[in-house]
Amino acid sequence: MLINILGQIAGFLIFIGFIFLIIKSVKLNPSQFKLMEGEEILKNVKGDYWQRTLGQEVQNSGEFAFTNQRIMFRSMFQWFGGLNVEISYREIVSVEKANVKGIMPVAFIVKTANGGSYKFAIMKRDIYIDLINSIIKKESEEN
Repeated sequence: MLINILGQIAGFLIFIGFIFLIIKSVKLNPSQFKLMEGEEILKNVKGDYWQRTLGQEVQNSGEFAFTNQRIMFRSMFQWFGGLNVEISYREIVSVEKANVKGIMPVAFIVKTANGGSYKFAIMKRDIYIDLINSIIKKESEEN
């Protein structure tokens, strides 16, 4: 009888954990991004950062904040150390369309002046590519 009760409690806790993950994966949380003075979030969206590890691409799901100064990404699982990426628009030298797993046309690659390459996947990628390019163009015209 005690084993039965403990099994039901464990099952309930697992169920609650799944519900928490589903809610966290759907709801945006712009307050998690620490903004600099004068910085504002222009677009906030869920998406993935694809990181090359040991010769293969690994998906990191999370949330993006496209601000007037930089691109920021925070992975969903911050309590495990998380993955955070920040790229200033001043560092970006190119933005190129890409595919996920060679077939899904939802990704783009941001290349930086220091040789960095970041692959992001967001539905309706053209919106974000256009946003990045317009900010870069605006900054270059101001300088």
